[in-house]
Amino acid sequence: MTVIHPKTRFTAVAAMMTILLFAPATIIAAEAPAGQIAQVNDTILLRPDLDREMKLVSLKLARQGRPVNAEQLKRYEGEIRDTLINRTLLLQQAKSAGIDVKDSAVVKALDEFKAAFKDEKAYQNALTEMGFTEEMLKSQIKSGLTIKTLIDKTVLQKISVSDQQVRVYYDDNPNLFRKPEQVKASHILIQVPANADEAKQAAAQAAIQALKLRLNNGENFATLAQENSDGPSKTKGGDLGFFSREQMVPPFSEAAFALQPGQTSDVVQTRFGYHLIRVTERQAEQTMAYNEVKEAISARLRQEQEGKKIDAYLEKIKENADIKRFPL
Repeated sequence: MTVIHPKTRFTAVAAMMTILLFAPATIIAAEAPAGQIAQVNDTILLRPDLDREMKLVSLKLARQGRPVNAEQLKRYEGEIRDTLINRTLLLQQAKSAGIDVKDSAVVKALDEFKAAFKDEKAYQNALTEMGFTEEMLKSQIKSGLTIKTLIDKTVLQKISVSDQQVRVYYDDNPNLFRKPEQVKASHILIQVPANADEAKQAAAQAAIQALKLRLNNGENFATLAQENSDGPSKTKGGDLGFFSREQMVPPFSEAAFALQPGQTSDVVQTRFGYHLIRVTERQAEQTMAYNEVKEAISARLRQEQEGKKIDAYLEKIKENADIKRFPL
């Protein structure tokens, strides 16, 4: 399976949420004034700043399926403080360069952020979860946009990736562009909670067996899925699209990949419940064509260049910076 990913557009939300773990700043040991975690030139960083940033990191990791407890999160403290120090340095540099982001740009970015939520209540719940007020969020967004403007103007202007570089990367890394065998399948699911008692298990088994009998008698799979299946795919007649073996839980994959197009499985039990699976297409393992991935490769190579240049730019700023870190 390819590990190349298209470049993510640098939105204000990304500027606010992404944790950039740059190279650590030089440490100057000092006695910790009350509530202070660091001093960057004339700017004091406070413990609540670090706590808020740690909470954002915790939420981000949880959304990535990597939840951490308080003890595990504690291990990130030093790196997260580095992020705050680097962000502060960049904001100071932007101020010195006379960079200022218009309020209209902040409002637009805030609207984009809010649009990701289904309604105002969900948005307000997210603010509460992050420990932010809307004004604090706007400040974070403005900081992110300011740093982006600085980096765009002073660091990234001369970055370019040639077609030859992209082609060489493609030719030198064939394993990155292999597409595994895939099937396109639909399913009918009768959900059963993991802790369901015998009566509920028996009722679910009876329901799925009845549906299998109706299929055997010639009824339409998609119609039965729409009328009886549990889960979001029911609105599409149970259609799950194409997937590889690794994308599904093992019992489901084993059953699906044993079928030929047009065949329907026996009842399959997974931790989600009971399934009937129908495969409609199969695709053999293949190598993705150069034209399919050249834009993603170009974005990846550009990101690598950007990371190196940003690191170098930060190191240059730090040479003339007065950075003090206090014990956490």
